[in-house]
Amino acid sequence: MKSSIEIEYKEGSMVATQENSNAKKEKEKEKEKKSIMKEDRLSNLPDEVIHRILPFVDAKTAVQTSVLSKRWRYLWTSLQILNFHDQSFYSPHFFQGFVDDVLSRRDASINVYMLKLVCDNKVDYGYSIDSIIDYVIPRGIQVLSIFAPRFIKKLPQLYACQSLTTLKLADIAFETRTFDFVFLKNLYLFDCLFEYGVEEVIDPFRGCANLRCLFLHGCQFDGIIKRFKISAPLLTDLLISYMRVDQLFGPDCVIELFTPKLQSFSYHDSFLYDFSTKVNLPFVEKVMIHVGGFDLSDELNKATNLSLQLIELFEVMGSAKFVSLSPDIIKVLSMFPALLVGRSSPFTKVQNFQLKKYRPSIPTNVMAFLFGGSS
Repeated sequence: MKSSIEIEYKEGSMVATQENSNAKKEKEKEKEKKSIMKEDRLSNLPDEVIHRILPFVDAKTAVQTSVLSKRWRYLWTSLQILNFHDQSFYSPHFFQGFVDDVLSRRDASINVYMLKLVCDNKVDYGYSIDSIIDYVIPRGIQVLSIFAPRFIKKLPQLYACQSLTTLKLADIAFETRTFDFVFLKNLYLFDCLFEYGVEEVIDPFRGCANLRCLFLHGCQFDGIIKRFKISAPLLTDLLISYMRVDQLFGPDCVIELFTPKLQSFSYHDSFLYDFSTKVNLPFVEKVMIHVGGFDLSDELNKATNLSLQLIELFEVMGSAKFVSLSPDIIKVLSMFPALLVGRSSPFTKVQNFQLKKYRPSIPTNVMAFLFGGSS
């Protein structure tokens, strides 16, 4: 016969085992419940919210979200904003295959509003770029960015794209010598190369009749260029920084502005080109001229020429309400006080003047020349 102690022990053991089993089941149910809730939260997000989230990641990550839940499986195919970046791929071959795969599997009925291609590897991505251009033209592209060290053959095909309003290009070489984007409003060029040969007069943007914003940074225009025209009747914002004509500085080149609607002008460099205007600029409100990083103490001719260039440029931009100058500009103007005698103050409407990192006080004659005509 079993003792009462033994029976109680076994019954207690059974009870404990049953309790452990119930606790385990409860934990599994709770875990399953949390998993379902987590999936439901993802599944229940509105499409417009998801489409706002995914553009902040690159296309590879966007595609990978298809495993999060069943509802997310094909959401990436309807994205209107695509960001391609080769940084997360082991080889250019895999990256190009991925680009082709994404474009071929997208929902063709949905337009692409914005597409960005960034290629850090200095390899030939010409095939991918050509494929992208062919793909976006009939799909209502409005903003296109291509940052890749590559010669683009199919760029002229974009000229007929009526939906394209903003184009950003970096490290690109061009065969075309003029831009004929009739419908384009914003053009940003970073470190791009143009070959012009023996042409002495160029007017690369004359075909951009609706251009509002032009940004030229680090661009190089090779050739024997004497006159660089910027003809843009509706242009309101112009920024030129570290632009080079004829490989080096090209000091003999004159930049002619045919921009009657210009409102904002920014220039950043270690030297200053000669600027000439063939039209009045009555709408200019913001002027930023930062020229510096040089030593002209032993080159009086260059210093004199720079002072005259600055004075002439100030007079052209005289309607500005906001003016920002670099300290070296004050230094150069201070070197030749005789050049300021008898000259009218160029800035007669200025309301805000900015001069950063300038410790000595601005000479009275320089201040009087710059802003003596302003209330």
